[in-house]
Amino acid sequence: MGKRFSIILFLLVGILFFSLMFMSETQKLNVQLKSNYELEGKITESYTILQETNSSLIEKRLELDEKIQYKNNLSEEEKSLLEIQNKLNQEVFSYNVYESKDPRDFVDINDSLVLETLNQIITPNMGNAEKARAIFNYTRDEISKDEKLIRNGRIDYWNYPKNIINSKKGQYEDKIILLISMLRSAGFKENEAEVVGAKISLLDSTSSDIWVELKLNGNTYLLLPRENNNFDSFTKDTIYKMYSVQELYRFNDKTLMRS
Repeated sequence: MGKRFSIILFLLVGILFFSLMFMSETQKLNVQLKSNYELEGKITESYTILQETNSSLIEKRLELDEKIQYKNNLSEEEKSLLEIQNKLNQEVFSYNVYESKDPRDFVDINDSLVLETLNQIITPNMGNAEKARAIFNYTRDEISKDEKLIRNGRIDYWNYPKNIINSKKGQYEDKIILLISMLRSAGFKENEAEVVGAKISLLDSTSSDIWVELKLNGNTYLLLPRENNNFDSFTKDTIYKMYSVQELYRFNDKTLMRS
């Protein structure tokens, strides 16, 4: 009897011990599970915050890109405005240079390079029409367009004949200066060859132009040394009848008249 009781007691103690161990392990497991749940909740919360932060960063990046694009557009507009302003400033400056400087100073009929060039393109036995044609063709064909606006550190409305011949370049107005200088050097009188600047109107359209007026053999020609033009392409009678011409100035190395 005592032995059975001991065995039963041992079994009860064993069951109690293992029950306590099981309860302890179960409690630990529950604590671990709770900790895992809490950790999972924190991870989920952190992931949600990260997503929101990432979404906010994307929105800010888009806003930043928009601002950068807006700034770039402003820069392009500022650049365009600056180009327009510079162009206007150049036009105003060129106009001031023209207004303040006597245009007769540009017409040089005694320059050695002008005379040397004349000797290469005309001969003493040529008539006046042949001389005018040769000089016109030289200024039209041998002087290429100069894209530069700055000469000698400043903007010039016209250049000097020797510089034009040396560089073989010039604006259209420079060709006019070279043309009048050569014609006068070739012997055309001051009342036969003059530069004329004018406003030309036809219906509602108005433009400005400049040419050399040349009196030759009873006719008055308007010399415009542009491509495809000849020295006798335009006569004063024809142009002045076809258009309304308001002369602004006329000059050569001797005379200057402004309207």
